[in-house]
Amino acid sequence: MIKSVSLLFRNPALSPEEFRAYWENVHAPLVKRLLPGLVHYCGSFPVPGVGASPHGGGIECDGIIELGWPDLATMNRDMASPAFNTPERVASSARLMDLSRTMVRVVEEVKIDLS
Repeated sequence: MIKSVSLLFRNPALSPEEFRAYWENVHAPLVKRLLPGLVHYCGSFPVPGVGASPHGGGIECDGIIELGWPDLATMNRDMASPAFNTPERVASSARLMDLSRTMVRVVEEVKIDLS
């Protein structure tokens, strides 16, 4: 699976609770609808009161979002589509996050058999 993994920083106008609620209830359903090739969509959010890992420095972001596709061609098609790049989706992203701080990396997932 090919993934786009993003570190999100919330729009300063939103509290952490408002950020997460907006992502879950408004932004994620919108993105899901606009990316027909998507096979994986996951959000991870900091646990209140729990700091960084004892194994190294922490990431001080407000959320980590994974979008996954079966292959790079499908990801490129979805992300470049006029359907995804609508004013509605762009405005939703700007309402949700500080776009100047967002970090994105495209990665290939390697699954480890746990059996």
